[in-house]
Formats: sequence, structure tokens, C-alpha cells
Amino acid sequence: MFVKNILKGKARGAGIVTVSPEASIAEAAKLLAANRIGALIVTEADGLIVGILSERDIVRGLAAQENICTTARVCDLMTIAVLTCHEDDTIDSLMQTMTARRIRHLPVVGGDGRLTGIVTIGDVVKSRLDEADMEVDNLRHYVSASR
Repeated sequence: MFVKNILKGKARGAGIVTVSPEASIAEAAKLLAANRIGALIVTEADGLIVGILSERDIVRGLAAQENICTTARVCDLMTIAVLTCHEDDTIDSLMQTMTARRIRHLPVVGGDGRLTGIVTIGDVVKSRLDEADMEVDNLRHYVSASR
């Protein structure tokens, strides 16, 4: 299975929620809560990815400096080295990347480097479970048809 299959099956489309690097951490936290998500893709006005801000980034910033949430901007806490994937990447490759890098969110970019979606670890797990269910059903059908 491929990333494009996950994006097609997502209930809310590609699930993209972005934030400006100049937004406040409070604004970003409100976006995370309102959308019930764990990370925001940080983009410039032209739509290019410049970072990712996760709940984990905010917690680390808060641990380092207690008043960070009232004074910091997204660009102060975001992760700059953003790993991305493409629609033609396999789910297996995403699982390997997410596990090795200990990340839960991968932005999906097109050939032009622009954001087209986001895949979460939950999306990957659901995809694998759906594949396993389909294999079990196929095996059951095969066994019952051979009797």
C-alpha cells in the first residue's frame, strides 16, 4: 500500500492544518486543541514547509522556560529539519522512518516540494490493520471455497 491510498481514505481529506512561523505558541496550542491533532505544519505564505511544531516541541519548550508559552513564537520552538514523504512511498517505508526517528507525523509533499497532506502513525497503523483484515478474509474465502 502507498501513502496516496492513506490520503484518499482519510475522513478529513489530507488533514492539513498549518501555522505561520510568526504565530504565537498560544495560537498554535489553540489550533492543536481545536483540531484535535498533535502537530502543525509550519509554512511560509508561499506554502513551502519551513518546520513542524508538535505537542512534544511545546512541552520541551515549557520545561526549559516556564513562561515560553506567553512569549515565544512558533519559529522559536518548531523543528526545522522536517522529514517528509511522497504519495508514492510505501507504508512499510513510512513505518521504518517513523520508528527509527521516533516521530508520529510525516508531511506529504508533491514533486514541487509543496505540502499535499499529512500522514500520522495512527493512519499507518490503521492501514496495516485494514491490510491484515483483508488478508484474513481472503484466506477464509480461499479455505471455504476449496472444501
